[in-house]
Amino acid sequence: MTVRALFESNSFALDYYQREYTWTRHEVGTLIDDLSRRFLGQWKPLHDREEVGRYAPYFLGPYVYHESGGRTFLVDGQQRVTTLHLVLIYLRQLLIDQERWIDADELERLTYTARHGKRSFKVGSSEELSRAQLLNSLVTDWNGLKGFTLPGNAHVSVRNLHDRSREIDGEFPEVLRGEALVPFVHWLLDRVCLVGIRALDQENGREIFVSMNDRGLRLSHVDLLKGHLFRRVDTKAREDLGGAWADMLARLTTSETDSPEANTPSAYVRSFLLAQYADLGEGSADAAEIGRAVHEWILRNDVQLGLGRVADAQAFVQRLTNVSKRYCELLRACREFTPALAGVYFNGHNGIDNQFTLLLSVVSPEDSDEVFTRKCSMVASFLDLVYVRRSVNNLPVQRRDLDEIVHRLIPLLRMCRTTDDVATVLGRETSLLEHDFRELASFGLRANNRRLVRYLLSRMTAHVQRECEGGNHEFAFLRGGREYEIEHIWANRFERHKAEVKTTAEFYIRRNRLGALLLLPKSVNASFRDDPYERKIEHYYAENRLAASLHPKSRLRNTPFTHYLRDSGLDKAFLPCPEFGLPEIERRQTLYRLLCEEIWNPVRLGYRLPAIVLPDRIPESGSRRHYGVEVVDLIRFGLIAPNAKIFRTVKGEMHYATVEESGAIRVVATGQAYHSLSAAGAAVAGTRACAGWDVWRIDRDGAALPLKRLREEAISRGLTSRA
Repeated sequence: MTVRALFESNSFALDYYQREYTWTRHEVGTLIDDLSRRFLGQWKPLHDREEVGRYAPYFLGPYVYHESGGRTFLVDGQQRVTTLHLVLIYLRQLLIDQERWIDADELERLTYTARHGKRSFKVGSSEELSRAQLLNSLVTDWNGLKGFTLPGNAHVSVRNLHDRSREIDGEFPEVLRGEALVPFVHWLLDRVCLVGIRALDQENGREIFVSMNDRGLRLSHVDLLKGHLFRRVDTKAREDLGGAWADMLARLTTSETDSPEANTPSAYVRSFLLAQYADLGEGSADAAEIGRAVHEWILRNDVQLGLGRVADAQAFVQRLTNVSKRYCELLRACREFTPALAGVYFNGHNGIDNQFTLLLSVVSPEDSDEVFTRKCSMVASFLDLVYVRRSVNNLPVQRRDLDEIVHRLIPLLRMCRTTDDVATVLGRETSLLEHDFRELASFGLRANNRRLVRYLLSRMTAHVQRECEGGNHEFAFLRGGREYEIEHIWANRFERHKAEVKTTAEFYIRRNRLGALLLLPKSVNASFRDDPYERKIEHYYAENRLAASLHPKSRLRNTPFTHYLRDSGLDKAFLPCPEFGLPEIERRQTLYRLLCEEIWNPVRLGYRLPAIVLPDRIPESGSRRHYGVEVVDLIRFGLIAPNAKIFRTVKGEMHYATVEESGAIRVVATGQAYHSLSAAGAAVAGTRACAGWDVWRIDRDGAALPLKRLREEAISRGLTSRA
């Protein structure tokens, strides 16, 4: 049954014995990643719907159900079906962003039915009221969820649905938000399928559920791996190694409850092999094969792994079981803030779960606790640095983008034996990073980057607090007991700033600048949201040090703060702001850039930068050649000139951008640069999705020519072979 048929012909309910909806960000991200990889491996921008309809299908597995009273009761498979339902609601929002109304209406019919002004959603449960309230908010206002507040006593399913809806945008590949969106939706509906197993009735369904989940389980990849390895181990050693293996599984299974990884034993073995043994060079299939079946990969790579002799097989098992102890420590550090492994926690907060593979590349059973912690701290902090730099430069940071970095670094880090070795490798890699924090000069809050902005504000606020008071405050601002939210220093009152900004569009650009934002407790923020600045500043003075620094009294009898300003060299950047207009926004923008450079200073992170300037690595394009021709190629082929002006219309208002020689798209109104036409188009429209090649135009002899036409010209002239 295709996804389209699944939701067209069914209205799902959950039986009493079903567990809650428990999928984490990892499982949802894995599903999206699997689907997008299968689709993008086949997609070309010139393919029509008929060609997309012939793409290879994707099988999502079985689900079990029984029918009663006109409803389909899910017996097994509710995690996938519920997630698919959520994804369809999200895709409908992206289609609305692109003004693809017919396709959006099609998804609307698949996600709910409406009668007498009330929506009935295609996947329901026993806690129908709170779930329906959340889903209603998602279909009417995905971004803001207006009208919905997560109850403190919300069921696990509702809480997880809410959390996954807030994270799904970060997992969805940016290339699928452009002109690939509509073809992807058609492929998902018509070429992704499941197999339904119909039970006779509710009791038969319960029996099948128990049987599928409690009995007759197939051997896992880890079980098969154990059988293969232990056949090669000396009989006398099997008892000791068997005990070590059992201890390993116990540790990993215990960690699984709150782990961001699904099926922790299998996830660990995959990460271990990728980190310490796999060939990750260009053209190698090791990563894909290990992902499918680790035991089969080991069977094919006995020589590479050195398993030919009994002693070598025993050493391999010992290493695997010993390193698992460190892996469990890293899992704990990911969910419980530990200052010495803060980078691991930050990456977990940002959903970078492929960090574990990179971390294991430097782990050795022979390392002391201090050496292990220092190595992993530097590696995790490097990923955090890459994530932040890419994000503030509007580059994609989905799993596939970071996978490329992780796989390139692993062979280099495997050779590191000491902390100095790690510091040297990461210092060299940092010096080769193409992007820095200069783009923060024009960075601001947009529809699709709220999570990132909140993260930056949390880190900056915690940093200033720590430098003045000591201690570690990151957890408090990221996930502490008090709920913090983004505060706009300018209230949402355009009339107060007409003397400085001439249009509402410019007002919102300036109001959303990073320098015009703070992080405050939600309860405090709500109490003075619309107050004028002269009243707000008194509240700021009673809050965190970064907010209080706006007040003229912030330096009076405040020795810790003044010492920090002196030692950091930020005295002039931290000037108080008795008034808060455009000059003050730009000054705070500069301050925030300097704070980010201080927080993510490579030397401060422990890296050894090279003494000489290294040759640049080939610049990142920011997007893969799904199109065959990228914007930078249009310049190279002479179809547009460097710094050419392009434009698009949003609700009757014209927006302009320039195409820089590097291929970056710099929006004139905000000064921000984007790596793709789709990203720039979405930014000016305030949406999550945009078919950039369709909407951006260039003047040609007085006519507005879509850039898509220039791309088609390049393809028709055979210029893609030179790309």
